[in-house]
Amino acid sequence: MMRQLERALEPPLTTLHGGFMTFPLRMPLATLALLLTSLSAAANGVATSSISNVRFDVLDLTPADGNPAGYDILSTHSSLFASAYTSTAEYYAAGYPTPAIPAALRLGLGGSVAEARTSGALADVFAGAIGDASLGGYGAVGGTSNQAVHFMLRPHTVLTIGGHLSTLAERWGTPAEYYDVVGMAHVGIIDGDGYTFTQFTRQSLAFADWPDRMMVEDDFMLAFANGSGEYRPVSVYFQALSNVTRMAAPVPEPAAGWLLCAGLLALAARRVVRRAR
Repeated sequence: MMRQLERALEPPLTTLHGGFMTFPLRMPLATLALLLTSLSAAANGVATSSISNVRFDVLDLTPADGNPAGYDILSTHSSLFASAYTSTAEYYAAGYPTPAIPAALRLGLGGSVAEARTSGALADVFAGAIGDASLGGYGAVGGTSNQAVHFMLRPHTVLTIGGHLSTLAERWGTPAEYYDVVGMAHVGIIDGDGYTFTQFTRQSLAFADWPDRMMVEDDFMLAFANGSGEYRPVSVYFQALSNVTRMAAPVPEPAAGWLLCAGLLALAARRVVRRAR
């Protein structure tokens, strides 16, 4: 968990969107460690997700024809989202950073934080969320980092995509509050006609009667083949999503307890009277 959160501390691009200010994540590691220690002492949830070390390569289906396999990157598009919701308020921030530039969004609500970032490296995405009692009786905080890479494949080319996925979901609870936590990383390939040919998803979940901590570290390798003699467009989508939802257990009204005690005392008094008779 610490390693994943450290990746969000690199100086990103600040963004102002929708009236909510986001700011650079320059929190020193000592401060971050103190924050996580204090959170673990109380009921809370933490989620992180990331895709990193992505590599693109090609295989030639017809190596003897004299036409080498290959691709061109037509464009890349990144988007970052952070949100916080409670029963009384809703906050949202979004950013669309320029490709190859480090950027991040961070949205705080009390001790709850949502963040989304990219290091600027191709297909590198990260999202994190920390939730605590500041979410109220029912609330959620989450971050999402997306990047789309659009290719043009040469004839008889197989595009391969490899990299690393990491997800974490962890919660600490008490009888008075409950947390649903999810960290998810997704890679999907879609051709020019809009059909998904292949995808790879890993997620960590801590909810209901599942364990309170789940962490996934996994390498992936996907491929898309252009077996035709024509150039063919294809897009690869990368997404990291993290979310923490808090639900407080209902607290009985004080009057209900007094009524229950009064009822029990009345029944006891009635039995005493009957025995006296």
